[in-house]
Amino acid sequence: MAQDWILTPLGPIFFKSNQHGLVMIGWGKVSKSNSKDPNLEATRNWLVNYFAGETGPLPKFDDKSLTKFQRNVLAYLRDKTTVGDTITYANLASAVGHPNASRAVGSVMAMNPWPILIPCHRVVRRDGIIGNYSGEGGTATKNRLLIHEGNRFNEKGRLAY
Repeated sequence: MAQDWILTPLGPIFFKSNQHGLVMIGWGKVSKSNSKDPNLEATRNWLVNYFAGETGPLPKFDDKSLTKFQRNVLAYLRDKTTVGDTITYANLASAVGHPNASRAVGSVMAMNPWPILIPCHRVVRRDGIIGNYSGEGGTATKNRLLIHEGNRFNEKGRLAY
């Protein structure tokens, strides 16, 4: 397993990779190892670019431990949402062919092994309240990510669509 970390505006973020792709990303530091791993380099570059307001190519993800439903939900977020977009839990459930699975989508967001890269922070409640965030800092971090991407909130703290 190769691993690395960088300092971001959200604090230190680590990432781990194996021969199949990026395994996980999270908050904190890890001992650096094999930092020449192509998935680590791609992750590092993507994060630096993201916080600079740009996007770039994503690393390869090792999604072998995920269920088909989890892969479909995360792939939809990765491929169909862009910076500044939000999508509701219900709309995401419908988009992957399971219109009654809003809670299951929420569970996938909570276990997302690649937060920020696969943007679970863009999934919000139908009423404009952002909902929970399992990353370091919880909803405050989700707010920061949404604001970083150009989203605005009204005086009641709800997303201004």
